[in-house]
Amino acid sequence: MNKKGQVLIFGIMLMVLSLILVTILGAPIREFVDISRDADHLNCSSNTLSTGTLATCLVIDLFLPYFVGAALFLGGSFLIYRSAASSGMI
Repeated sequence: MNKKGQVLIFGIMLMVLSLILVTILGAPIREFVDISRDADHLNCSSNTLSTGTLATCLVIDLFLPYFVGAALFLGGSFLIYRSAASSGMI
């Protein structure tokens, strides 16, 4: 197998690894978000939230989608960069 094929397979392996990590870490992160938002901690379901608490609830709610997006972006960009570097584009 030539170098381009090896780099492509290596990039695909890293992309699959990032998908596996997102899958494994998804449940604990979701549990962290649920615990942080409950009535004993931030109480995000209350109608009388201050601006700071509301902003904190929003940031915690967006943590999981941003984590998944960042992991997929990093895995995909590494795959594309390695493929472009091996073909001489970069």
